Amino acid sequence: MTNILRIDASVRTGISGTNSHGSLSRRLTELFINAWAENDSSIQIKHRDVGKNPPPLIDEEWIVSEFGYAESEEKAQQRLKLSDELIAELKWADLIIIGVPMYNFGPPAHLKAYIDNIVRKDKTYAFDADQQQPYTGLLDAQTPLVILSARGGHDFDAPDAPFQNHVEPSIKTAFNFIGIQQFHEIAIEYQEYGGELLEKSIQQAEQKTTALIRDLQQKRLP
Repeated sequence: MTNILRIDASVRTGISGTNSHGSLSRRLTELFINAWAENDSSIQIKHRDVGKNPPPLIDEEWIVSEFGYAESEEKAQQRLKLSDELIAELKWADLIIIGVPMYNFGPPAHLKAYIDNIVRKDKTYAFDADQQQPYTGLLDAQTPLVILSARGGHDFDAPDAPFQNHVEPSIKTAFNFIGIQQFHEIAIEYQEYGGELLEKSIQQAEQKTTALIRDLQQKRLP
């Protein structure tokens, strides 16, 4: 059995190629799930759509509850209930895929809200001040994280890019902090250009996605 956690962050709820104004990142996550299922009948999917249903931003009540200063344990549990659910999904997953568009050089605020809800002491990371490196991630280091992104421009990963890409780096930093060590990245570019440039980028990203699935399945499946 393969447990896959699919996280979509685009505020576009449709899928490119199927729906008008559909999401390119959702196109890749949809492809990933469907292509994986073709060779794995044991697949189990949990879908966390933070683009459509973003988690609440953390606030003072969340901080107070997280660090043990709530008026009562009941209130703390109530405020952290969703956070606990999100963390349980991560620990359940054998594979995590995130579909994420680039909004103004970074991920959508919806995904940042999700990340703020899952980075929690003694839940997804441990802290020991006596150690030279005091932070230890608590998620399974063998769980792959696949980042499937979409960008309006192009060549954001080039050394001489005029504007820096903060999408994949910020996601990888946060998930590495909580224990994930295996990362895979595939991006569609040229959305603002459209035409042949976009179509070629979509085709290349889809080919890379199916190739990645074959590689991951060879490592996982008997």
